Amino acid sequence: MTMRLKLLLSILCLLGLPWSMSQAQTLDLSTATIQDINRAFEAGTLTAEELVNRYVARIDAYNEQGPALRAVISIAPNALDRARELDEERARSGPRSPLHGIPVIVKDTVDTIDAPTSGGAIGYADTYPLLDATTITKIKDAGAIILAKGNLDEFNLGSQGVSSLFGQTLNPYDLDRNPGGSSSGPGVAVTTGMAAIGIGTETGASIRSPASNSSLVGLAPTMGLVSRTGILPISYSHDRAGPMARSVWDAALLASYMRGLDGSDLFTYRSLGQIPEAPYTDFLHEDGLRGARIGVLRDLFREGKQFAEINELIDAELQVFRDQGALIIDGLTSGMDLVSFFPMMRHSTEEFLEAFRVYAERRGDTLPYRTLQELVDSGEMLDRLVDSYQRYIDAGSTEFDPAYLARLTNRQNLTDILVGIMDRHALDALVYPFKSLAAPPLGTGDRGIRDNPVSASTGLPALVVPAGVNSEGLPISMEFLGRPFSEHVLFRLGYSYEQATQHRIIPETTPALANEHIEF
Repeated sequence: MTMRLKLLLSILCLLGLPWSMSQAQTLDLSTATIQDINRAFEAGTLTAEELVNRYVARIDAYNEQGPALRAVISIAPNALDRARELDEERARSGPRSPLHGIPVIVKDTVDTIDAPTSGGAIGYADTYPLLDATTITKIKDAGAIILAKGNLDEFNLGSQGVSSLFGQTLNPYDLDRNPGGSSSGPGVAVTTGMAAIGIGTETGASIRSPASNSSLVGLAPTMGLVSRTGILPISYSHDRAGPMARSVWDAALLASYMRGLDGSDLFTYRSLGQIPEAPYTDFLHEDGLRGARIGVLRDLFREGKQFAEINELIDAELQVFRDQGALIIDGLTSGMDLVSFFPMMRHSTEEFLEAFRVYAERRGDTLPYRTLQELVDSGEMLDRLVDSYQRYIDAGSTEFDPAYLARLTNRQNLTDILVGIMDRHALDALVYPFKSLAAPPLGTGDRGIRDNPVSASTGLPALVVPAGVNSEGLPISMEFLGRPFSEHVLFRLGYSYEQATQHRIIPETTPALANEHIEF
């Protein structure tokens, strides 16, 4: 405890205030929010440099040792230098934003000049881009520190968290279970206190799946809210980048600085005039569900005995909304077999060849293999992806492929149907189980019958929030789906639900290290 803090506590006691008001709080890295970290910064009991060192200590203890979670591929060599610079700036002129000095782990498909970007492929190991991804530039301008790059399903193509560069990411809640993919590394690192917050990307459910399996909050933003420039892609019409966090407030804060127009990703023009100028955190309050109209999309409560447990758990959670003053409109349906319709909307891999070409051009000579064919021919990649890559290459352009174009039409039709349901019932959001089953055994894909990819199939925004655990103690999540650019509404609803339930659980495999706790 610093002399400054001791003096403050003494003054409080002299004023006759209760000890409970003057007693210092403790910051635990496995539970600490950005608000907690900023309070410690303000109290003078923590610096960004010390915080980086503490996160690195946890990476050293748990990433390749202990449970060997293999969540972090690399630590940014300049992280400590940047932390010192930001500490000096804070002392000189104050913080740039609430992200000032906050260490972030980034999926290894997001370009950073602070650490290599490999996409998880051995062939791209230790390669540095010349430019940050646009969203990285935005958060660094706000004072964030790029701490590390997270493991993943190589090139985003999978749902198990496996790369040729760093192997299998493990689930800290059960080391024999799938951690969720493809943004497995950021999810595991954030929930185990290896970083304050994370950035993931998804084509299907690759932000929200690992967030759900790690009892985190994850946002898949409206298509066009967050730039994809400088992000190794699968699909230009599906891919999104978003925050993964231990709290709704943290996710809302990071999203506030990730969003916005980027002339290099013209999809972002859609956000013009559609988003509030204020940060999303301004919309958060505990009674945010009061007066809200919440629709229950019954199409995504899958039928069958194996799905009954999670259906019942989510059904029970609906009472929380009622208790918080929301109106529940139940029994809503798209009028179709939505689960069977999902495959008729997916068209991501048909866009992979062209999307990768554009990304590789931006990377230029920093990539030893400039085309997908060169990478395949090198053999320096995950073996099981070779045939898929060669198939995408051989297929060539799908610009005039009738099946691909039909899926684009189906995507728009479903979007119109779901927005129509929300309009017809004047809803703030639709809710349903994010996954119909919890994390499967390691080595098993985390898609198929588990997956409710309605957000990926439409580009509508979706927020997953912890909703408890199943009978095996594995995390499950509620998903909130909204209209285009309604992130401020989803965060408001999700925050109120989170505060009323406090369902996030901490993994037991990564306990606090000696002398790790910080008083503030």
